[in-house]
Amino acid sequence: MKIDIKDIIFKTSSMLVVVGAVLPLIVHEEWVPYIFAVGAAGMSVIRLITPYRGKNTRLRRLSMIELLATLTLIFASYLMFKGGNDWIVLLTISAFLQLYTSIAIPREAAKEKEKE
Repeated sequence: MKIDIKDIIFKTSSMLVVVGAVLPLIVHEEWVPYIFAVGAAGMSVIRLITPYRGKNTRLRRLSMIELLATLTLIFASYLMFKGGNDWIVLLTISAFLQLYTSIAIPREAAKEKEKE
């Protein structure tokens, strides 16, 4: 099984987002939003440099939804730096969008593979 550097960066960034989202519940330090922001930026960069290049419009749409979800994380990190709890709403929206696409993309890819 070949492990790609993009996968490592994406998984590490995802873990940073999770840690950055949980830490404000435990500690109230100034450096906590930076963890979340670095993770959100890493996820967004990987999504931006690996777009869907196929012809299936549904997969293209789902990949754009994934990109929107990760860009929403960047805005959530901005709100995290501003203070308050508004970032939690955007984090929840992003999580639901990513959950939906993580289920829908493999199903649609399997349907497309069956057609071939």
